[in-house]
Amino acid sequence: MKNLLLLMTMLITFSSANAQTSLFNEEGNVINYMDGKKFYNSDNGLEIEYGYISSYNTYGIKVKNKNGAKFYYINVEITAYGSFADLYGMSAENGSNFGFRLYNGKLIVGRGEAGETTFYLKRD
Repeated sequence: MKNLLLLMTMLITFSSANAQTSLFNEEGNVINYMDGKKFYNSDNGLEIEYGYISSYNTYGIKVKNKNGAKFYYINVEITAYGSFADLYGMSAENGSNFGFRLYNGKLIVGRGEAGETTFYLKRD
């Protein structure tokens, strides 16, 4: 009986650890996770989210600065890696690219670059 209880405890622990590391298995998982979430960096006052952009009739990355100016990135490419995902889009105004690496509870803009910036899930 003790062996069975120990085995079940180990199985539950392994299952929950595996579920946490595999949050982003496919594009749909990433979109569902991002739905309704905003990420914020207090150092530069930027807010990032993924959602519907009515002026372009598509989904994309929305960035808002501390002055309230909004920037939209469409044609977003999402690549899921299990424990993280990459999202990249093109500016609807000038064609420049913008992207970030998404983790559970945070995202990083410029991952591995000198100006790397971390954004944390905003709690309203």
